[in-house]
Order: sequence, then structure tokens, then C-alpha cells
Amino acid sequence: MAKSFDLTNKTALVTGAGQGLGKTFALALANAGAEVYILARNIDRLTNTADEIMQKTASEVYPVQVDITDEASVMAACAAISQKSGKIDILVNNAAVGRSNSRLEDETLESWNSIINTNLTGTFLMMKHVGKIMIQQKSGKIINLASMTGKVSVRNPSVGAYDVSKAAVEALSRTMAGAWAEHNITVNSICPGYYMTDINKAYIEENIEFYEDSLTQIPLKSWGDPDEIGDTVVFLASTASNYMTGANIVIDGGYTIW
Repeated sequence: MAKSFDLTNKTALVTGAGQGLGKTFALALANAGAEVYILARNIDRLTNTADEIMQKTASEVYPVQVDITDEASVMAACAAISQKSGKIDILVNNAAVGRSNSRLEDETLESWNSIINTNLTGTFLMMKHVGKIMIQQKSGKIINLASMTGKVSVRNPSVGAYDVSKAAVEALSRTMAGAWAEHNITVNSICPGYYMTDINKAYIEENIEFYEDSLTQIPLKSWGDPDEIGDTVVFLASTASNYMTGANIVIDGGYTIW
């Protein structure tokens, strides 16, 4: 591995890391040498994921139970991690509630609030409390997960809450990149398209028409391989991206170019 991508002696946090892309990001950071804390509500799943990653890498991976929509829970988790590790170098805000694929006129307020609270407010709370630590240490790398659905209107039914939350995450990233630059903190976002995670595989099995229609809208004619996106997070967490902040990296097979 190139020296600029080496994350040895770095401490990284990944939310929503028990499965899906969060698990991919945690594995990639561990492979790059980082000490990784994986955060989510389901501690059993986190523990299994931590064990699995440590069997594949030489890094330490610690499961931390947290509800990112609860500020007291976030504060306690960040304080415990900072005390144990002595610092927090990297934050990957990945945790999210997925799209409900219902139309706005049929959406309930409960569902809307659930999506906004996790995807946007949860990201805000993690940035707020990890950001305080990074400001004190005068360094940090924050990577937020946006989405291509925050940039374009997809043809299939969309409730709007997920898409709005992800557009807001991109805007929040850009805003704080400017605000925290003076503290040597970079804030960037990643904008994934459709990826073949286990959750999405299960969805496709019940919605094959959605999958087939999506392929007609993707120039590369496939959904992304989760194993291929992890290195993007490593790049944004490493010194290779030191002069990059406020950017949004779109990785969608070309979906948003049409």
C-alpha cells in the first residue's frame, strides 16, 4: 500500500457498520491499518462484524452500541471512544434508514421523521460531538454518506424523505467543510448509486421489475460491488486527500449523467 494511504495509528469511527456498506468501510479502514470503532444499535451484529474483520486484518475493531438519534447516547459513545483511544482521527457517517418507495401523498409523518432523524439529524449529532474532539486536536477527516437520489429524481416511486435527507447531508458536508477548515478538519461526502448489498439483494428478489428497470438507467448496466467502494473511504481518510474538502464523490455507474 502507498504510504499516503496508510492509516496505521489512526482511530476511525464508522456508524451503521454492522452490515452493508458500513461493514465494507470498516473492513477497508482496518485493512489500511486503522483502529476501528463500529457503531450501531444492534450490539450482537456489531460484535460478530468486529470478530469477522479482526480475523481478516491485523487491526483492532471495537463494537460500540449507540443510537445516533439520541444526543445523550452519542455524547457517551464519543466520550468513551476518545478516552480509550486518546483521539478520533476519522469519522464515517454511514448509518441511514433506507427509502420507503412510497409516494409523498401516502407517507406518514412517523415514517418521514424516522428517516430525517436518522439520516440527517444522526449525522449532525455525530459531527457535532466528534467535531468538538477534532477541533481540540486540530485535525480530522469526516466522510458523510450522501446518495445519488439526493441529486436526481428517480423514476420509481419516491417518498422524498430519504432523497431530501441525503441532499441535506451533502449540503451539511459542504457547509462544515468551510466552517471547520481553519481547524484542519476536512469534510467530504460520497454519493453512491445502487450497490449489491445483502439488504438490496433481498429487496431485488421481491422486486425484480425495479432491478431490471434500474439497469436501463445505468450506463454501466450493473449495480455496484460493495467490495469496490471501500477504498474511496480510505482515500478520503488518508493524507492523499489532504487538499480536498467540501467535495462529493459520485459513484453510481453513470446513473446521474443522463
